[in-house]
Amino acid sequence: MKHLHSISAHESGQILTEAALSKVLMWVEMLDGRFFDYKGVTIMALVFLDLDGTTLYKGNPSEGIIETIALLKANGHRPVIATGRVPHVLYGVDKVLGIDDYIASNGQYIKFNDQVVLERYIPKDVIERLVSYCDKEQLDLVVESVDGYVAHSKLTPLVDEFSEIYNIEKPIVIPDYHLKNNILSCVFFAKEKIDEVRELFPELQFNRSNTFGYDVNLKGGLKAEGILWLIDYLSYPHEQVYAIGDGLNDITMLESVHTGIAMGNAHPRLKAVASHITDDVTAQGVYKALKHFRLI
Repeated sequence: MKHLHSISAHESGQILTEAALSKVLMWVEMLDGRFFDYKGVTIMALVFLDLDGTTLYKGNPSEGIIETIALLKANGHRPVIATGRVPHVLYGVDKVLGIDDYIASNGQYIKFNDQVVLERYIPKDVIERLVSYCDKEQLDLVVESVDGYVAHSKLTPLVDEFSEIYNIEKPIVIPDYHLKNNILSCVFFAKEKIDEVRELFPELQFNRSNTFGYDVNLKGGLKAEGILWLIDYLSYPHEQVYAIGDGLNDITMLESVHTGIAMGNAHPRLKAVASHITDDVTAQGVYKALKHFRLI
């Protein structure tokens, strides 16, 4: 089989203008060189990275991850954070990691090239219904905005225990916060009520975050929906997209990209859908995965 560069216009059965042939060859070279140009920014691959349990260990950058991301960027690739956290509880870790772009709140809020390109809030009437339900049933609920992580109610220790697990602030209680702010997501804590709320609130998705907490977002594909939206927004070649994660909320993310990578410490259900399993977060799993795929 001939290399595409060696096929002439006559051999292809069509007459190509010099300009058209030049454009074809440009795309061939871009694919051969594995890079993509977006508004003057050259990107070889998009790499979506989860935070907790993937790039962060106990709330701090894992060993070697900052240097790994620097290597990735030096090779022309574009790292993007994909997290269930809202922007407020990133606490500047994006800057510490050296990552400029992020998909937050399980795909509901996207910042790319210093611009907010997508924001999807839970409708006011839906959030008010959820709050009323939790009040009636005496259940804990955390509500999250772009710049706030606040407890609507804190009747049990679960709210603070959740914060301890993810090394984020223990929220203060502000019962009317949802009335004065746009809500991106919530955290729901009543495992015994999960089937009931899923039936009562078909507009929402209750995705298990840990053994007792559920991320609450608008119905959809969670991180995967945000990733696919950004890929479409950039008109980016799907085969050059990677994602690395460890949690249950990363399942759709790994399923939606060309190359889905599970950390060694990942949940078994995530490992089951991954195309590659790397080492643990404490053993430089991200570095080893990127090295395996020759991105660094």
